[in-house]
Amino acid sequence: MAYSGVMSDIKSCVDLRVPSRMPVFALTFEMDLGIAGLSWRHARTDVDRVVHCQLEAVRRFDHDWVMVFPDDYVEFEPLGLKMRDDENAPAMVREYLPMNHETLSRFRFPDLSSAMRIPMHLEWIRRIKQALGETVCVMGRVACPFSTLALIYGIQTLLINVIEDPELVVDNMTYFADYEVAYGLAQLDAGADGLWLGDCVAASRFISLAHYEKYTIPFAAEVASKLTSPDRFIIYHSCETAIPYLRLQTELSASAVNVGEGVSMAKVRKELGITKCMTGNFDPLVLRDSTPDDIAAQTADMIRENLPGGGYIFSTGEDTMQTTPVRNLEAMLNAARAESAAALGRLHEVGKS
Repeated sequence: MAYSGVMSDIKSCVDLRVPSRMPVFALTFEMDLGIAGLSWRHARTDVDRVVHCQLEAVRRFDHDWVMVFPDDYVEFEPLGLKMRDDENAPAMVREYLPMNHETLSRFRFPDLSSAMRIPMHLEWIRRIKQALGETVCVMGRVACPFSTLALIYGIQTLLINVIEDPELVVDNMTYFADYEVAYGLAQLDAGADGLWLGDCVAASRFISLAHYEKYTIPFAAEVASKLTSPDRFIIYHSCETAIPYLRLQTELSASAVNVGEGVSMAKVRKELGITKCMTGNFDPLVLRDSTPDDIAAQTADMIRENLPGGGYIFSTGEDTMQTTPVRNLEAMLNAARAESAAALGRLHEVGKS
C-alpha cells in the first residue's frame, strides 16, 4: 500500500523542495477498468464496482494517488446535453447545445444532491477516501472555463466565437468559472485531497498565445485561486508543451502544472526555472508500445534529470491506455520508485558531507 506521508511529500514538492520520498503518480483508470472487466457504462453507473476496481488497483500497483474521474460530462449533463450511452466508450455528446445568449440565460446550477450522476461522483470520492484514509492522495476533477465551453458547445463552435463573438465567450466563461468552483468545492467537501483542473482545449494546438492570455488564463486563474489552499493539491493540465504557454501556466496559483508529452521535462524546467512544481510528461504511447526495459530506462532518466532540483513529481501525462501490457506499467512504477529512492539517497549523502 501507499504511505501515510504522501500528502506531506506532495507539499514538499509543491514548495519546490525535495521530498523525503517522491510520490509516484500514474493515470490508470482506463487500464484499471479493463483489468477489472468493467465497461465504460459501469464507470458511469455503478459506484460499488468502480470503487472496488480502484481500490484493487491501489493494492495491486501500490499507487500513491487515485483519480476519481468518471468522464468529462458528470456536471454538464444536467444542463440539457443530449448524450450517447455506448457501453464501451466514455460519455460523449450526441448533440451539442447552441452557443448563444439564450442558451446561457437558461442555465441553472444543478442540485448537487440529486442531479443525474453528480451524487454518484461525490459518493465515489467519499468511499475511496474512507477506505484509504491518508495513505493515498485522492483527486477529483473539474474543467476550466474555456474547455468547459468546448465540451458543451463543441470545439469548432467555441473557436469561431472567440473570433466572431468574444463577448459571448467571456459571458459564458464568467458563468462557468463560478459553476466549476462550486463543483470543485463539493468534491473537496466529499473528501478529495485535491483536484485536476482540465483545460485541454486551452492549448497551443488550438488557440494563439494572444487569445490564450486574453481569454483563458484569467478564468483558469480565477478557478485555481478559489480552489487552491495549502492543504489541497491542485494540478492544472492542458497537455501543453510550448514554453510561452507553460510560462503563463506557472503563474497560476495551482499547486502544480502537468506538462504534455513529446518534450524533455528537464529542458522545460531549465527554460522556465524551477518556480512551480511540475508533473506529467511520461508518454502513454511509450508506456503501451515500448519494452519493459526501455520503459524502465526512460523512467530512471526522467527522475535523475528532474528530482534533484526539487519541485517535481513523476507521472504519466495522460491516462494509461487499456491495451497497455501490465508488465509495462509495473516496469515504469518499479523503476520510478527504485530510481527516486536511489536519487534521494545520493542527495542525503551529499548533504551529510
